[in-house]
Amino acid sequence: MRSLRDDEQEIGDLREPVPGGHRPAVIRIGAQQANGPTLRWKPPAAEGTDPRALLGYLRACLRREAVHTHTVLLAQLDGDTCACLPGGTETLFAGSGARAPAGPAAARVVRLAARHGQALRYGYPLVILGEGADRSALPLLTVDVQAVEDPAAPDAPRLRAIGPPDVNAALLERLGTTDPEDLFELRTRLRSGAPDPAGLPAAVTDLAAKVRTLLSRLEIERVDDIDPAATRGTPRDRVTGAHNVAVLFRAGPGARSGDEAPEPGTVEAVLADLDPTERDGIDPGALGGTALHALLEGADGVPDPGPGPARGARRAREAGTAPHPAAPPVPLSATPLDQAGYTVLRAAMNDRLTAAAAPPGTGAHDLVDALVRTAVGSGQRVLVCGRTEHDVREVLLRAQGGHPVMRVGGREHRASEARVIERLLAEHGGVPPRGADPADHGGDLAHHWSRVRAAWDEMDAMAAGGYELAHLAQERERGIADGWDPDRLFTPERGGPEYWLPRAERAFAGGLGAFQHRSAIRRELGLDTDPETLARLCATARLESRWRAALDRRTRHDPLDELTDRLARAGEAHRRIAAECLAAAVAPRLWRGRPALENRLEALNWHHGLGWPGMNGLIDVLPAWACRTDQVRALPPQAGLFDLVVVLGAERTRVAELLPALHRATRALVLGDPAHPGPASALEPGEERRALAAAGLAADRLDEQGLRHGTGSALRAARRAVDETLWLDEHSGAPPLLAETASRHCYGGRVSVRTAPDPGGGPAFEWRDIAGVCEAAPGLSYINREEAYRAVVVVDEIDEHLPLGRTIAVVAPTQPQVALLRRLLRPRVFRHRVLVGGPDLLGGALDRTDVTVLSPLLAQGAPAIIERRVRRMGHLWSAVLTRTRQRLVVVGDRSHWESGDGPLAELVRAPESAPDGACRALVDRLREAGTRVSLQQTAEGWTADLVVRFGARRLLVLLDREPDGRRLRRLMDRGDALNRITGDPVIVVPAWRCHADPDRLVREILGAH
Repeated sequence: MRSLRDDEQEIGDLREPVPGGHRPAVIRIGAQQANGPTLRWKPPAAEGTDPRALLGYLRACLRREAVHTHTVLLAQLDGDTCACLPGGTETLFAGSGARAPAGPAAARVVRLAARHGQALRYGYPLVILGEGADRSALPLLTVDVQAVEDPAAPDAPRLRAIGPPDVNAALLERLGTTDPEDLFELRTRLRSGAPDPAGLPAAVTDLAAKVRTLLSRLEIERVDDIDPAATRGTPRDRVTGAHNVAVLFRAGPGARSGDEAPEPGTVEAVLADLDPTERDGIDPGALGGTALHALLEGADGVPDPGPGPARGARRAREAGTAPHPAAPPVPLSATPLDQAGYTVLRAAMNDRLTAAAAPPGTGAHDLVDALVRTAVGSGQRVLVCGRTEHDVREVLLRAQGGHPVMRVGGREHRASEARVIERLLAEHGGVPPRGADPADHGGDLAHHWSRVRAAWDEMDAMAAGGYELAHLAQERERGIADGWDPDRLFTPERGGPEYWLPRAERAFAGGLGAFQHRSAIRRELGLDTDPETLARLCATARLESRWRAALDRRTRHDPLDELTDRLARAGEAHRRIAAECLAAAVAPRLWRGRPALENRLEALNWHHGLGWPGMNGLIDVLPAWACRTDQVRALPPQAGLFDLVVVLGAERTRVAELLPALHRATRALVLGDPAHPGPASALEPGEERRALAAAGLAADRLDEQGLRHGTGSALRAARRAVDETLWLDEHSGAPPLLAETASRHCYGGRVSVRTAPDPGGGPAFEWRDIAGVCEAAPGLSYINREEAYRAVVVVDEIDEHLPLGRTIAVVAPTQPQVALLRRLLRPRVFRHRVLVGGPDLLGGALDRTDVTVLSPLLAQGAPAIIERRVRRMGHLWSAVLTRTRQRLVVVGDRSHWESGDGPLAELVRAPESAPDGACRALVDRLREAGTRVSLQQTAEGWTADLVVRFGARRLLVLLDREPDGRRLRRLMDRGDALNRITGDPVIVVPAWRCHADPDRLVREILGAH
């Protein structure tokens, strides 16, 4: 492939610098530069949030939400946790009485709830669902109750409702209904027409009919007939479905006794971290210097980390093996690191708190691996917190063979921790390791990284110059068409534009010297000197000065193919030296830390509790750790224990889970998908408001900070606390057609796509047309039965023809549609793995899929409420468009979707891009030269802008219109791929030359090969 050199074009003088007009490599929200000053004047900020009050508020919300979402396993039925109530007449929901008999079996549940400080909940009817050990026993309706002693039967208390009836959020969650709008509407409908809210707060009007309707719409089979007047005392055969049984169970976190430690990953563990009265809880008075302080006070409210943010980094700097944090870090990366990734890495290594938007497929896990390697090589402690087990596995997978990352969490991880320590002791025993000191690699590492950055800068400058020249060439062309030809006006004999511009400006301004300048303009340029002509001359001279300056700067660069090759060689050399540097830093540390490893191993073998014996010394030896975000309690709750914490999947992480992680570090990087609305909450609005009032907090202030429970996420809180959000903005994985659509509709066009086309994968997008009807379902949901039946047929067809080893995801926007699809697909036997779920299926239980079958639900005549709701689901469109690796198949009403806007309408219409002015100008001149030209020709998924044929020869032409170096590199990759696939010569042509000198350009193209 060849790039036509710009210095083959004649150039003139240059004086005026080219203004920066290209897009930066990393898109940022805000105005602060990457290394810009952080100390600047700001308007006085509102009074900060009291940490102690915030912790109390979050604890209250978490505790109450745990009551709503408490799950009772089937094995716990008729035990200490849940008891079936005597059969007979259901009292509380039916409204036939204010108190219900509990029976002797429930007395123990009542006593244990009082002992452990848990809530008592009454439920009816009982629903059994699930498989194996995960089978659960959850009532459909629940209400908080209070036990009242019955003098006639001291061992059998009676139950009195102390709240309104509720739909069991735990059951809805198991069924996939997590949308807050659904839950709100279900509660409203259930409580409508209450006969006596004061005297009978739990009474439900027409109970039997409402229960039957709910069960039907939730696709739950009835084992018994729902008859509140004749309930059973125990479920029949414990089969899956709804049983006409009432139960009493204790819900929510319970109090702990003595030194009993909560299990990491549970609500109790998070509550213990958030409790300032706990011995090992967060101390609000000791937040200074932590990333949590930056979150609560804002990025400008805390000082920069400065020298030595933590003991590990301080020792490394004193030993000369790590740079000062304020200096641009030199990364240690095992994979190519792009400019956006390096900008995030640099901020994370320097700033107290960094928030980065990481849409799916933009390399978040690769960035985290590079960040962990850089921190470990610099002698710093780093903790990675993943939202899901997939996030943690990806971190551990990338660390293999480079540096050990210790996985911690629940009890099941203690055995794996012991095995890792045993392996490290076996591998790093005996004589001290021999090899170069990490400092010896520092010079080479910095040198090769400076070469990478220099190549980036030069390609950015080249692209920016070409982009500027393309716009200037069009303006210049319009001026020539109007009779203002700068080449005729500004000749070497007459003088260039820099000579005539000041003279024209003085002539235009008037005054004593204006006559002399006007005379020269009339005499030498042959122009009139009226004001309009002089103004046009000034504009032409300015444009020509900018044009010649931009030409000179553009043509000073090395050829594009040489720059690309130089960047590739520098990147390979840097990654090779980075691996050697990391090995030189890790091996001696492990050998010196044998006593700490042995101490921790002995503690794991002899200490069977959940404390942290021997862990502080181990963190010095093994500085890289990983766990789920809700398992941070597995690590000592010490302020600033780590130099850096990285939070992955922050868009699905609650603020209450973020705080303990940030408390344990002095710096933090929070990564997440900005298209996701955040984790749902089962709390009722009134419950959350009461928690706010009890804590003495203002709702507006928490909303402003993104710290309010149930209305945001960890990512939102971090973005509110910093001045600017960095973006990872290069997607790889989904087909370009899908990913580019997601970029435009979900991310404001910020994300560019570098996925290589898969010619053997078939079309990236298909539509199977079916005109169905939206029917009302519980809550604000709807269902489209015809669409679901057709989707099942489509899944069968795909399963039959798809190569083995693939995954099929079936996605729908609402729970009733998901439930119907799941019921229809369950009896079938598939050759492939088939998963069914809602918008959170992709990115939750399944990170990516090969084929996605989407049932979008809407059809002609769909109510406006569901239209607005489905079309606003940005996380649904983002997930199906960016996490699908091969094909998206939509089963729905095509005419309805293509008549509106949004991503599906764009995919259906798929308009072809028309050639721009540069392309048209080049095509016209090539055809005038006798060649045959075809536009937008595709070979195995790669597209050439032009295919030029003359005689038996054929050339492929790519037009360089790219505004920055990243896109320029992808253009070169496209040329290499086309050359490799077709065997034809590929030429990259600067778009500006199509306007500036098309005749000469055509001669160069035809003579290139």
